[in-house]
Amino acid sequence: MPPAHERFSAIWAYPWDLIAEGLDASLGRIAEIGLQGISLATSYHAGMLLLPHNPRQKVRFLEDGALYFRPRLGRFDGLVIQPRFSALLDERDLLAEICQAAERHGLEVVSWTVCTHNSYQGERHPDKAIQNAFGDPLIYGLCPSHPAVQDYLQALLEELSAYPLRTLQLESYGFLGFPHGYHHEKINLPLGPWGHALMGLCFCPACERAAREEGVDLLGARRAARGALETLFEGEARFPKAFSTDLLVNEMPVLGPYLQMRETIETRLVLRLAEAASVPLNLLEIGAGMVRPLAAHVPEVTACAYRVAPQEVAEATRAARAMLESGARLSIGLEACPHLSPTEENLVAKVRAAWEAGADSLYFYNYGLMPVKSLEWLRAALA
Repeated sequence: MPPAHERFSAIWAYPWDLIAEGLDASLGRIAEIGLQGISLATSYHAGMLLLPHNPRQKVRFLEDGALYFRPRLGRFDGLVIQPRFSALLDERDLLAEICQAAERHGLEVVSWTVCTHNSYQGERHPDKAIQNAFGDPLIYGLCPSHPAVQDYLQALLEELSAYPLRTLQLESYGFLGFPHGYHHEKINLPLGPWGHALMGLCFCPACERAAREEGVDLLGARRAARGALETLFEGEARFPKAFSTDLLVNEMPVLGPYLQMRETIETRLVLRLAEAASVPLNLLEIGAGMVRPLAAHVPEVTACAYRVAPQEVAEATRAARAMLESGARLSIGLEACPHLSPTEENLVAKVRAAWEAGADSLYFYNYGLMPVKSLEWLRAALA
């Protein structure tokens, strides 16, 4: 367990909840609970949220793919992908205001930055979205192999680096899977984990170029994925009950080099973003093969242990610590809302379990989504 003075605890938060309560009221409450920081959504995706203690609204439909800060004038000029700015900005810079208010209350600010998960941009640039084995664009996920996507993300991180932030916590910085909670999804076939994995593989033109450069048989990988899916659609597929990436490659060896290429693409993108940003990166989840090549460039990784049982939290924390080997700071994300943390005793036990299993920092989900009683339970857990 890290010494108390080295620990850091923060709560994921949305700007609209902080504004609705008043910045000093909301941030003062967060500090008084015993937290040391907030991870603030600065670039976020679509959604519908139930907000139990928001005094202005209980249900909010989000602006898809919006930014909640103001970059320097002209930084995105000439880029293919242009940012969408939230209506909440309204001639103000929310991130600057929140950073100033957080400092008044002794809180650090982390930028919770959603990267490729962006239906707004995917609708406008379907050629830059993930394309499945049938050529259908999955518009909720931009493809990280596309140069225009990389340029956009680099500009995003460069601009966020101008703020007094502890880290840039990157979510969905790689390939998204299938499905992904899109509005009114209807999937009336039992695809299972095998079908979901195969449907989420990307075969877009940018991935084709990358495959040629890496000497990867993308056509063979696409043919294998498409054939397996067509068999699955007709209920004739015979996959093992268990699923893992290793089992997938065993069943379809042609996918091995292709999956390695995807991990290489994600690693190179993170290296580019780390070089562009002057604020340290904090990756939300990481592939095991990316740990070593990114060790010198990514000082912190957050692994989410959204579990009910404290023992499961401990096991997930130990597994993440073992994967990271040494060097990187390990943060553990805990779900503090009642559906996964149903009692004060449960949340207290999970916090203790994460610390004792090797966590350096804890992040709690989510300020606006939890009821007031859960905030009081969090106070007890941190004490």
